[in-house]
Amino acid sequence: MERVRERSLEVTPLCVVLQLVKTVDLDPRQNYILGFHPHGILVAGAFTNFCTYATGFRKLFPGLDSFLLMLPLWFRAPFFRDYIMMAGLIPSDKESASYLLRRQGGGNAVVIAVGGAPEALDARPGAFTILLANKKGFIKLAMENG
Repeated sequence: MERVRERSLEVTPLCVVLQLVKTVDLDPRQNYILGFHPHGILVAGAFTNFCTYATGFRKLFPGLDSFLLMLPLWFRAPFFRDYIMMAGLIPSDKESASYLLRRQGGGNAVVIAVGGAPEALDARPGAFTILLANKKGFIKLAMENG
């Protein structure tokens, strides 16, 4: 019988610090498109900042409700659809975003991970590559909705 050596596995706790930095005041009577980068694998930074309010979005931007765009595929699953909608996620199609951006009275912030799914697949540690080729729909959306 072969002798098996046990190796001790060093475990280093992972500490991730997320901070939302406000650089300008936003008028809550207007609607906004906010771009988020990098997309990453799970869009954890965008979800934490704009869906959980853990980093103080509501305090930094009072009167604004944020909605994170997500692939429409995920909204086809019963019950899961309701769960993600309660968290503030909406389908990443033009109609869903336009609906919020056209609402009278303002107070809506639509958050787009600008590189989309292709950028998520190209994620590597230490690299911040933004992929915008054929991903300019958010610019058209902003121009159409003022």
